[in-house]
Amino acid sequence: MSVRDFISELERVNRSLTLKEFGRQLNSRKKRDELRAVVERYFNVVRPSFVASNEQGGVGSEADAAMQNLLVESHKRGQTSKYKALLAQAREALIQVDATQLLPSGSDAVPNDAIDTRLLAALDDLLPSAALSYLQAVEDLRVDRRYSWRGPATDLRECMREVLDHLAPDKTVESQSGYKREADARGPTMKQKVRFVLRSRSAGSSAIASVEAAATSVEESMGTFVRSVYTRSSVSTHTATSKDEVLRVKSLVQVVLQELLELRTG
Repeated sequence: MSVRDFISELERVNRSLTLKEFGRQLNSRKKRDELRAVVERYFNVVRPSFVASNEQGGVGSEADAAMQNLLVESHKRGQTSKYKALLAQAREALIQVDATQLLPSGSDAVPNDAIDTRLLAALDDLLPSAALSYLQAVEDLRVDRRYSWRGPATDLRECMREVLDHLAPDKTVESQSGYKREADARGPTMKQKVRFVLRSRSAGSSAIASVEAAATSVEESMGTFVRSVYTRSSVSTHTATSKDEVLRVKSLVQVVLQELLELRTG
């Protein structure tokens, strides 16, 4: 079972835990047995699949904690709301794991230049100006030393923003039923635009959440990147580390663009 399939299972189990059917306290032994089976499936099947393929330490640790707590709760007649909260916590953590799995890495990954070639061809057909921003970032990242890496980072974000604005114009997103502007936002966020585009293609909720997480991470990474310019005392340390930060931004942008441009191969 893939991480994405398991996320869907967590969503199904959470929806089934209704106060109307089970009340505030989960007395149903059958339902608690089902929750224990979910935890066992996570540790025996799902977790090994992503831990083995990911070299980053700590991947899935938040999901591990949520599932362990869920196992403890399942051995007693706990509050239904507590079970639902733990299922939701595990789901959110695994969405981050799924987004991480989408990043190209390892010997079996498609080489970055092959991804870039496909993206640039698709961008050039859809939005030439976005293709130029992406191409400029790719060219800038070919060198190891720059006085500043802010340019390629900004080009990558601008490319993603331009594609989202093209596929999900502000007025179209705002006109959708249930749209609500997020606090401090002047219009639809990147996350909301990703959701709009993928929902219009009938994508599954776990797929949507994973790409939303990648888009949000681009914004968060850019904020961290800009702040670092003012907090690092050593310019040499700053410029060396900054390239790694921009490469991470590029990987996240690739994830989002491949989904938006429907270039995923499986």
